[in-house]
Amino acid sequence: MQEDWRNLLDRQIFPFVEYEGYADKYPTKNIEIISREQAAELRYISKVLFGAFQRAVSVCQKCGDNFLADLEIPPELIPYLHKDNPLHLASWLSRFDYVLDKQGNLHMVEINADTPCAVIEAYYGNMTACTHFGVEDPNFGEYDKLCSWLNEIFLASEPGVSISTGRFHRRHPFLFSCFHDYQEDYATTKFLMNAMKKNTLATEADDAITFVSFYDLAVLPDGSILLPDGRTANAIYRLHPLEILIEERTPEGDTLGKDFMDGYLHGKFMMFNPPEAIIMQSKAFQALVWALNNQPAGVTPVFSAEESEIIDRYMLPSYFARDFVQERIAPDTSWIKKPIWGREGAGIEVLDKNGVRFGKDVDTENIVRRDSRDFLYQRFVEQQFYEADTDSGRQAGYRTLSCFMLGKNPSALYARFSPDQIAGTEAYWLPLGIR
Repeated sequence: MQEDWRNLLDRQIFPFVEYEGYADKYPTKNIEIISREQAAELRYISKVLFGAFQRAVSVCQKCGDNFLADLEIPPELIPYLHKDNPLHLASWLSRFDYVLDKQGNLHMVEINADTPCAVIEAYYGNMTACTHFGVEDPNFGEYDKLCSWLNEIFLASEPGVSISTGRFHRRHPFLFSCFHDYQEDYATTKFLMNAMKKNTLATEADDAITFVSFYDLAVLPDGSILLPDGRTANAIYRLHPLEILIEERTPEGDTLGKDFMDGYLHGKFMMFNPPEAIIMQSKAFQALVWALNNQPAGVTPVFSAEESEIIDRYMLPSYFARDFVQERIAPDTSWIKKPIWGREGAGIEVLDKNGVRFGKDVDTENIVRRDSRDFLYQRFVEQQFYEADTDSGRQAGYRTLSCFMLGKNPSALYARFSPDQIAGTEAYWLPLGIR
């Protein structure tokens, strides 16, 4: 009997292979083999789309707060979204998600620009699966690129400093933080922290790059982030959604989230991802991109010819709720109605050509998300069927393919399998190999 490859995953690195409350292991038993051409296509699309999205973010920042209000950006966050950051990119670590239609064509459905997860799966676990099955890893070499990129971010936090030369001020470390009692977030945060340390090549790395739980941090009156040992952070990676963080308060009712963001605004620390990642994160951002790419003749184009072509081909028609009139836009088409701040499929409805809701509701009980006032309407794609082997047996369902971005550069690929077209927390991780 062949060994279960999932037993090879190091639980110190990947502790959520088994997840409390779920009967099945999180990874599928099988590996999905994709073509080299499809892997290249995913990376090419993602690179072009990121360039277009970066351009659209700049439009939002330059055209006043009305654009940001249209994206349902929390009003409390808007003052912090006009400050430039050292890398001049709206997101430093992001992930594009794609579905496949019945003909096998890719369609981009989401970008996770603020707090993308599945990092361990793509940059560590996929290699383990490919080694076991004896196939080529589409992510070969991407972990080293991740480490190099994180080292660039580290050096950008205080230009000219270096651990290896001893010039880094260890009293002001690069802080990695999340709520440590959420297993997946804790493991992901530690994984990224260790990847940043890998390229420092110095014993001082543990002092200069450190983890502290959100529970143990404080914000000083001047906006600095105070660690329990009395040091203050020079930079912070925070795995906590910004649209939720801004409303955080202390037990005494103090405006913790606002105080934190004021510290960032006044240059007390650098933030990874930067606040403007929230612009891309808003579901309504796709409606903005679609509108900018379909302006009337005579209006100066926002996107390059290549970007415009990729948007038309790989993005789905997307509309703000106020602009969506199904009878006028596409009367014989089904649509997805997405809450602006939905996560893990929560709150999504599928509407048939008559506007009648169909499909299965996603369990939202344990999904942390901001309440949405408005919705994005996006053309619904009938997805290609796929079968995966799980602990519950062989299941029929659907795949979501993803591509991570290290800044503006495409990187590791990742896939999910879900019995439902709208993937929720019940989705499995599906390793990828190359044919």
